[in-house]
Amino acid sequence: MSLLPVAAALAGLLIGLRTRGLVVRHSVAEGEPLRHACPRCAAALTAPAVLSAGRCPGCRGRIGPPALAVELVTAVALTALAVRHLSIPWQDTAGTATASGAAGTAGTWAWAAQAGESLAYGWLAVVAVPLLFVDVAVHRLPDRLTAAAYLGTTTLLTATALLTGGYGDLLRAFLGGLALVAFYLLLFLVNPSGMGLGDVKLAASLGTALGWLGWHTLVTGAFLGFAYGALYGGALLLARRAGRGAEIPFGPFMILGAFTVVLTGI
Repeated sequence: MSLLPVAAALAGLLIGLRTRGLVVRHSVAEGEPLRHACPRCAAALTAPAVLSAGRCPGCRGRIGPPALAVELVTAVALTALAVRHLSIPWQDTAGTATASGAAGTAGTWAWAAQAGESLAYGWLAVVAVPLLFVDVAVHRLPDRLTAAAYLGTTTLLTATALLTGGYGDLLRAFLGGLALVAFYLLLFLVNPSGMGLGDVKLAASLGTALGWLGWHTLVTGAFLGFAYGALYGGALLLARRAGRGAEIPFGPFMILGAFTVVLTGI
């Protein structure tokens, strides 16, 4: 039994402890400086161990998401990606290739290259989690985080393509990112109140990640994002917790739709 999912879960908890700070610092209104102190008592909010409690160390007021929320979501995401990695046949291919010297070297490179793909999705997940929480909190997707998501994902997928010669996959990934950005930009121009520029920027990394796996994956992931958002909005209307035209953060549904396809292959 592989220990990779266990290691991924532990890594997720530790990484989530650090990225919780990103959520706290970036959960401010557009144009405001990043938050480094409690808005009530001005106590410093720097130590990850302090932030993990979800409470200010000074006045004990609520700061950021509930305790362990960011950590657990990150751990679940990385564990699911680890299970996906183990379920793909390249593991066995790399293992059997080690029977001879040349084949063993080729198998090692193949395994390393495919691991690069999993690392790309792992990076995207690690950055997507704080994006999700920030969008829920203040209805915005910070440029620093959307840029980090795109740059890290494209760098790792480019490295994977260089190792495997999968330049067709890389080209499709870049075109997928451009296509999804163009689609969301069109929606923003048609209805600026219904779609934010942050969603357009997030589409770059999600479109690239989905495009790497295929055009069908890209279309399905984008569709599921809208489907999840529509279901959530409909549920709010039925429960009378929101009226028509209410602002709903769309980034979390974009992320959920993309990773549903990545993890399930539908």
